[in-house]
Amino acid sequence: MIMVTINFNPLISIVIPVYNGSNYVREAIDSALAQTYKNIEIIVVNDGSKDNTEEIVKSYGDKVRYFSKENGGTTTALNVGIKNMKGSYFSWLSHDDMYYPTKIARQVDELSKLENRDTIIMSDLDGINEKYKKIYQTDYAKHIDKYPPRLKSNIHPVIYNQTHGCTLLIPKVCFDTVGLFDESQLVAQDFEFFYRAFLKFPHKLISEVLVTARDSSKRQGIRSKSRGNEEYSALFISVINNLTDEDIKLLASDKLTFYHDMRDFFQCAEYSIALEYIEKKIVKNLQISSYDLIGNKFNGYDLHLDLRKNAIDSKQLVLFKESDDFNTYAYDFNTKDATKGLIQERIFFESDIVHLHLIHNIIDLNYLPIMTKLKPTILSLHDPFFLGGHCVHHFDCKKWQVHCKDCSYINEPFVLDKDISALNFELKKQAIQNSQITAVVASNWMKNKVEQSPIWQGKKAYLLPFGVNQKLFDAVDIKLAKAKFNIQEKSITIMFRADAGSYKGLDIIKHALARLKNLKTITLITVGQKGLLKGFEDKFNIIEYGWIKDDKLLARLYQACDIFLMPSRQETFGMMAIEAMSCGKMVLALESDGSALPEVVNSPGCGLAVSEKYFAEELQKLIDNPKEIIERGKKSLEFAKENYSKDIYVKKMISIYGEVMSNHHLDKSSELILQQLKKNTTTGLICNDNTIESGFSREYLKWELYICSHLPVSTVFRNKNHIPKKIRTTFRKAMFNLFKIIYYKIYKKM
Repeated sequence: MIMVTINFNPLISIVIPVYNGSNYVREAIDSALAQTYKNIEIIVVNDGSKDNTEEIVKSYGDKVRYFSKENGGTTTALNVGIKNMKGSYFSWLSHDDMYYPTKIARQVDELSKLENRDTIIMSDLDGINEKYKKIYQTDYAKHIDKYPPRLKSNIHPVIYNQTHGCTLLIPKVCFDTVGLFDESQLVAQDFEFFYRAFLKFPHKLISEVLVTARDSSKRQGIRSKSRGNEEYSALFISVINNLTDEDIKLLASDKLTFYHDMRDFFQCAEYSIALEYIEKKIVKNLQISSYDLIGNKFNGYDLHLDLRKNAIDSKQLVLFKESDDFNTYAYDFNTKDATKGLIQERIFFESDIVHLHLIHNIIDLNYLPIMTKLKPTILSLHDPFFLGGHCVHHFDCKKWQVHCKDCSYINEPFVLDKDISALNFELKKQAIQNSQITAVVASNWMKNKVEQSPIWQGKKAYLLPFGVNQKLFDAVDIKLAKAKFNIQEKSITIMFRADAGSYKGLDIIKHALARLKNLKTITLITVGQKGLLKGFEDKFNIIEYGWIKDDKLLARLYQACDIFLMPSRQETFGMMAIEAMSCGKMVLALESDGSALPEVVNSPGCGLAVSEKYFAEELQKLIDNPKEIIERGKKSLEFAKENYSKDIYVKKMISIYGEVMSNHHLDKSSELILQQLKKNTTTGLICNDNTIESGFSREYLKWELYICSHLPVSTVFRNKNHIPKKIRTTFRKAMFNLFKIIYYKIYKKM
């Protein structure tokens, strides 16, 4: 409830600390006297000035309460004023700043409308230089509008530097509660106090300009730049260390964005100590894979997005980009020496850790030793391709355990014109053995294969099962789920992936379906390829989907089925299995030496894995015993929640990153390479359309330097003391787009 009191007329104490202020102090006092709100007292505290400040102040007679003390700094002068103030509210006015006439009146009026009058009132301000020219105007509300939850944050104005001491009206009770200004602080006394005050007392912004602040070269903070770096850095580091995750949610969309905001702020403010601190908190990660959206849940794309939500500065390079993610880039891995070129890119050599995924045909393994010497590197083994000389899966072949030759599956999954499996095996072995590579596998089945592999002998392999978003892939009422697809409530609904390849076992499913007896109403839901169930249309109600990129739709399909079939002959993990289990569905899989699925579905406790010979028989038993399907579905859900949570997966992956980075040490030659790369690479090769095109940006840089040197505005944008970094960045991006057009339309045609 808002209380409005017409007779609210508190005494306001305007405190002016001054040291050698004969040049401006008269203007400050005059602006205080000119306030339209008249119930004020003006206190001037002379902090040991050596000029004629005292003479000027005393000329005002009893209009000003005057105190003089030995020089001790702004903090001590402010505290003298506070201790001697008679008012209920404190208003700070620096001797070289000025109030607009309605400053106090507007703030008292705002207070009168509040139920809690122990509130700190803020406003905007004009910034002027020593020649009285306006050089900026704050708009603190705009910063809140960009992320509205900031309105609920107590310390948003402090941590984002979105306030100014002379714009505030502070209840005197605030000093009684949190103490005075810290006299050990020479420069950062303002924000050190603000932090204590804003933690305890609410604040309210009047989005109006009520103060003029002078940007003078003689201001104390500028004179004490080194001390300011130390004090403000220590303050902001302390503030950040005390923030909870809930605090950060009110400040930025995620922790990484907050860290980036702080990095930009510290860089512009030249708080080098705080900048070094925050940069160490930002781990730069590079994910490399063939695709982003195809296989997004295991190819690094979803992991990349989740890492960013967990304060890891992740970027992804892919050969084929389909997403609109700003931090995913298309890179032409098919060009000659593409891997060598990648090593020279900033996106690589400025990374803290590199994570390789589906790189079967995009990374030249000859460069793997040098890549892994330069950067801690992880390779997720999504299949056994890197354990042999040709095959993605080895079927019943055991040659990979010794040395590949005379490949038994020369046409699987891609054809070799001639058998060079022995050569490929040896090249992989030398590349892996000579590298500092670390493997991540999703199943014990795959970990055992790595331990048996001569190629990976002696290399560390972490076991980390994949996780899924269990807020999306979750269990719901199956009646409601079936109704969404017009499936009869009593219809037994079977879901599976339709794939004509030899790995996924569609022939096993078709064989089982053809032999079902005593049929009730059965519905088949398929994802993947369409048109592979010809001949079954009259026997079953068939709902076919192609390859689904919409996880919401995929989750609804799992929720609508009773049982999920996954008789893969070769399966390193089984992402669809854990998605189905997370939706409360049991999985019927194949018991095979080439598959991790028996382990993944926890057969026979939750799902079931049976031999190909008995697959049809087991499916019939389940259909005849729907209670068993329901019971196994419940157990599968419990197992999935315990073992396949995406949150657990991401947390453990970050832990693995930490271990791998801590165990990686640069030798002298690697340090030399990185130093030279950083020195001679003037810009990254990330273009405005999120595509990396080798050779373009260096040519662009020539255009930029030439054109900017002929633009009068360039001198302004190079002066970072006047233009905020975000504005300079926006300008630079706009120029980049312009130069890109010029380059392609003119330069390329020369």
